[in-house]
Amino acid sequence: MTALHPWITCLQTGLLIRHLETRYPNQALQVDFQRIMGTAESLQEIRDAKAFLTDSTNWIPLPVFKELVKACELASGEKDFTYHAALSYYDTVKTETPTLLETIVILLNNVEMVFRSIGDWASAYTNYLQLQSFVCPDEPQTVHILSKYLPPVDPVFGNLRLVQGNFEGIARLDPSVHTVACEELYSQLRLETLVSEFGDGYTITSNEGRISVVRRSSGEVVITGRTIPLVELSIPVRQEQPTTPDQPNEQMIAKPQDGALPLWSITESPQSLTQLASVQPTGSTAIRIERGGVLTNGSLRTTVKPGAIYNAPYTHYRLSWRAKSDNGNSPSTAGQPPLFSDRRAFAGLLFSHLKNLQTTHRHTLTMLLRNVELAQENVELRQELSAQQETGGIIGKSGPLQELLSLIRTIAPSDTTVLITGETGTGKELTARLIHRLSRRKERRFVAVNCGAIPETLLESELFGHEKGSFTGAVAQKKGKFELAEGGTLFLDEIGDISPAIQVKLLRVLQEREFQRVGGTTDLKANVRLIAATHRDLTSLIEQNQFRSDLFYRLNVIQLYVPALRERTEDIPELANHFVRSFAHKMEKLIAGLTPEALQLCLAYKWPGNIRELENVMERAVTLAPEGKKWITPDLLPPVLRSASQPAPSLDLTEFVDRIDWSTMQQSLETRGSLTGLLNQLEWAITRRAVMEYGGNKSRAAKVLGRTYRWLRKLESEMSSSKPPTQRSTPDS
Repeated sequence: MTALHPWITCLQTGLLIRHLETRYPNQALQVDFQRIMGTAESLQEIRDAKAFLTDSTNWIPLPVFKELVKACELASGEKDFTYHAALSYYDTVKTETPTLLETIVILLNNVEMVFRSIGDWASAYTNYLQLQSFVCPDEPQTVHILSKYLPPVDPVFGNLRLVQGNFEGIARLDPSVHTVACEELYSQLRLETLVSEFGDGYTITSNEGRISVVRRSSGEVVITGRTIPLVELSIPVRQEQPTTPDQPNEQMIAKPQDGALPLWSITESPQSLTQLASVQPTGSTAIRIERGGVLTNGSLRTTVKPGAIYNAPYTHYRLSWRAKSDNGNSPSTAGQPPLFSDRRAFAGLLFSHLKNLQTTHRHTLTMLLRNVELAQENVELRQELSAQQETGGIIGKSGPLQELLSLIRTIAPSDTTVLITGETGTGKELTARLIHRLSRRKERRFVAVNCGAIPETLLESELFGHEKGSFTGAVAQKKGKFELAEGGTLFLDEIGDISPAIQVKLLRVLQEREFQRVGGTTDLKANVRLIAATHRDLTSLIEQNQFRSDLFYRLNVIQLYVPALRERTEDIPELANHFVRSFAHKMEKLIAGLTPEALQLCLAYKWPGNIRELENVMERAVTLAPEGKKWITPDLLPPVLRSASQPAPSLDLTEFVDRIDWSTMQQSLETRGSLTGLLNQLEWAITRRAVMEYGGNKSRAAKVLGRTYRWLRKLESEMSSSKPPTQRSTPDS
């Protein structure tokens, strides 16, 4: 376990739950332990959360523990709940079977010796808390304890009070102890964290080192303090041998050979630490409370006392006790039998055993939780795979896309020939693959051919194959794509680019369902489903005698139009983030997605290259993103996107006409002969722009304009004449 994944033993959660049930039985019934356990996603599958949390052999992530502390405080109405729960627990230890930890305390039978082993105690309870103790020669029956929470743990009030309660409770297990007091000299708890635990009712202000906690509702200053410098001071300590055969865990402070202990402290050091060997400024600061006050939130309240110190590097406790002997001095260890030192050695062996046992428990639990995560991940992957099979990797929830998917699901089971139209980069091949995947031919091959990328001289051989010796370089027989796709689907992309000669041969295949290899004489059956795609307007090519009408009608049994990206802008965020995460995974970068500003630029851009352009832009952004950057920001996008950030203002035709100089308009009227002629010219200009916007697809342009393809071709014919007509009949719609 590392400090990056903080864990705590359920021995601590168990003592909280048992105290709540004993002291507040009705309120305990209202606590939802299953919800608390669900704070850690990997623990959501545990059915009996309460049983798990009260089993001292289990471990839980720190967020679950913090949520339990909060629930116990709210149920009991006590902000000091964890402190009292710890004391109550150690009272019951005296009458019940002790755990291994309490057995070690009873075995050592000496408070000072117990706290000499404090580093081992920390590792027995958590993997994120460091503890260290020292004894000053002039302070009998007193132990100083340093407590430090390792990053990223930010301790809360309940954490520190639980530790304090454990210190007092453990000391009370010594039968020779009469009374115990544990005083907090300064705290690692941040004042900001403490205030935030009482909701939004307070705010903290700072001005030139002066700190004020203000009640939001009234503006009343509840607490004041100031920043104070930290110093490194050295105090004399009594040197002792380690309590275990092994060295204690990593220490916060070192123990030099001369018997002095370097220690982080404050300039206003406690009275008992005034005998200093040296004092060195550190440049760090803490917060000292000057005027105390009470923080409240409902029934929860705590008093912040004057002189209390927060935001220190760690917490410093002073544990004092009074023995039951009359003279009040600590029982002397002088003259005790060798069994005393043997106890320490034996306790060290028990601690070593306990550490190994706890490590095994954590490792086992980690494996169990990982299995739960893997099972959930497996379910999610199955769902994702199922979704991909349903959509073929086509991403988006826009209306036009859902209409396309619905039509694909309808036609896929048949063997009907399909013509897919749409601009370049819209995903026509992905659409064809989805049709194949949902068809009865899905177990056979899907063969794709880009007709526009293969020279005409080679395309025939590529499609139909050739016999050996049929042309120069044909050194062996070759099967064409029709044969390779036997029983499956053949996808011919950019069908509008094939030559008239290939069109004739392709028409025969569609009519007769048979073909011959180049140079061959034997007819071969074509058992394939044909799907063709083009970004060109085939009807326009037919009128220009560049594409055979009979082939078009054979291909155009069912036509699917794949919408351009600008026609489904609501899909842009999902697509963009999908590409970012995909490329980030490939490049091993921790990038989560796009910032709102970058996403807004993507939404404002027209994307002439459609999804392919969007994918390239996201790959570029992820590539340029520096290490450690979590989000794609506008500066990582191409300049063309940033220049399109300002959306074009809506066109007010009245205002537009008003801005035109009348003499210019009058000249246009004279040139066109009448207002009708001018309006005809404007209509033609808008129509040409629509055709250009849709990549020359006149059918699509006419549909957007609310007209028919026949009307558009008629307008095109009229406007191409030398003298535009001044008047035309009302166009069809």
